[in-house]
Amino acid sequence: MLVLIALAPLPFGSNRPWAWSILSLWVGVLVLLDAVAAGFDPVRGESRFMGRVALPFLLFLPVIIWIILQATPDIFTDIAHPIWSEVSAQLGQLLPNYVTISPEMTWDALMVLLAYAGVFWLAARHGRDRKNASMMLKFFVIVSTCYAIYGLVVFFGGWEKVLWFDKTSYRGDLTSTFVNRNSYATYAALGLASSIVVLVNVLEHDVRKSSTWREMLRLMTDGVQKKAWLPVVGGLMTGTALMLTHSRAGFSSGMLGLFVVLIGLAVSRVLPRKLARRSAGGVVCLLVVGYWFSGDALDQRFEYAEGDGTIRFAVYEGVMQGIQLSPATGYGYGTFESGFRQFKPQNVAWATWDLAHNSYLEFSFDAGLISLIMVLATFIVIFARNVSGVVSRHRDQIYPILGTASALIVAVHSLVDFSVQIPAMGICLMFVLALGWSQSWPSKG
Repeated sequence: MLVLIALAPLPFGSNRPWAWSILSLWVGVLVLLDAVAAGFDPVRGESRFMGRVALPFLLFLPVIIWIILQATPDIFTDIAHPIWSEVSAQLGQLLPNYVTISPEMTWDALMVLLAYAGVFWLAARHGRDRKNASMMLKFFVIVSTCYAIYGLVVFFGGWEKVLWFDKTSYRGDLTSTFVNRNSYATYAALGLASSIVVLVNVLEHDVRKSSTWREMLRLMTDGVQKKAWLPVVGGLMTGTALMLTHSRAGFSSGMLGLFVVLIGLAVSRVLPRKLARRSAGGVVCLLVVGYWFSGDALDQRFEYAEGDGTIRFAVYEGVMQGIQLSPATGYGYGTFESGFRQFKPQNVAWATWDLAHNSYLEFSFDAGLISLIMVLATFIVIFARNVSGVVSRHRDQIYPILGTASALIVAVHSLVDFSVQIPAMGICLMFVLALGWSQSWPSKG
């Protein structure tokens, strides 16, 4: 699983059919092997784990069943998409009727969605062990740092490339191995939040045993040099990379994540509240410095927001028009590009518009409002469990703090973009979210 997490961002964020197919197969094999291993060597507390995961599983299962039904022929002929009857009439032969506009695209998208669920399952099961959790979190810090360093080398080297391919878009922006700057910005924000919680965890003992600010700074400086160099390097690299993406939404949601991390550290008393408040002031300074350091590029992005926003709001209106016409059934999970063509506003010059730039609206358009509600309910349950762990746990609170912050980073960014729909980004979110969820329960299991 860790190798999967390390390699997933490499081939353009796994946002290519061959890449997400391999990723999904990989996850499926891991889940199967894990089930076989659990059967031969049952882990203590397995029934307790199954009881805890039952609610999110039962909320999510109907969504999977409905997507399968969308792509199954002649199940619901009364609510099938009218395109199938039209094509049958034109061809003069009877074709199967589907709810989805494209069964192949729906099966393909479902495969990736199941990979997300599989990564959550694996990370939640194996993250219950403290040693596993520590290793998993540090590993993610290392991986995110490596991708940030690669992105910085390419950026400052002036090479407008993703791997060995010339960039066709987002030239002048740091994207690491992702094609889209916004998607990498979200990934870097998760890496930054992970680095911060690891840094605090390493230095927590030094902070608590110091009696004065001078002694605290001395102990923290010594600790950074001796045992906390990894999260410091990770925070610097991912933070700088995040700024240089010039993604206004990614930068803002990343800073929101840092505030949430600091609030969580203060509430759980991992950090003294006075230090947490001063750190929050440091984040404000980071916002100012980051905006200045990003220079004209970020400024131009904010200036561009007005024109870009006009197009996006027009797209949102078209998406909502489509949802109103088919609120319960949707047009087929993963078929947004095809289904949206009849609703595309005239002021959108592009021939096709493949993403809604709002993951909530797009999911509702594809799978229906009921499915969106069920998915949101699933995430709310997981999110609430992470928040509960921040308050109720007496040790290892950094994991639910990270889970809470990561969920909010992606939830806010998904209002204006589609980062969670990039396979590598989606499975990394599931990885850290499950890690927080698994460590949010009482330590007995």
